[in-house]
Amino acid sequence: MDLEFVRTLIGEFISCDEIKRKLSLIEGLNLKSGKKTHDYEKWLQIEFAMFLDSLDCDRVSGWGREKRYVLDGRRKSRISSKNTTTVDFWIKRKYQKYSGEILIEFKRARSINGCVKQMIKDGALLRKIKASESDVRTFWMVGFHPNENDSHKAFEKAFTQEEKLNEWVNYRKFKTEEIAGTGLSFSIFTLDET
Repeated sequence: MDLEFVRTLIGEFISCDEIKRKLSLIEGLNLKSGKKTHDYEKWLQIEFAMFLDSLDCDRVSGWGREKRYVLDGRRKSRISSKNTTTVDFWIKRKYQKYSGEILIEFKRARSINGCVKQMIKDGALLRKIKASESDVRTFWMVGFHPNENDSHKAFEKAFTQEEKLNEWVNYRKFKTEEIAGTGLSFSIFTLDET
């Protein structure tokens, strides 16, 4: 299943000591300075690209960054004016019955709610990719946000945002995991087909 494949890749990536150390350092600087730094999404993407490049090739047959896809203007979406979109990552798995690209879009936000909202918006756009001009197998949004607590859970924030955005999360394909020692978590999900 692609969810477990993506979750495993992200889990291995964030379990790298150097990545955890840097995430912890960034969050520590936030506490010391009082000024929050939340705009390090590109840094995460570059680090993830280096991680993918260092993998042995037993699971991944190809990958890339910043690939442009044509959007299908006939598909319902809140975004009607865009003709193309650029996706953070595409990955091809080895030894799969059904080939195709697994798309991954990264998000980083200062709150769980803001992160989940942006992830759902990205998913709505990815769903509009024109099937006849692409080889998309599945698409996944990966969000990095503060740890959950009793009043702030990613799953509940997604539920709240769905109706506002008229987009629906596939809850069977939703995972949130804490990144030990950083004060951060990551969530992965995709949207229901409509």
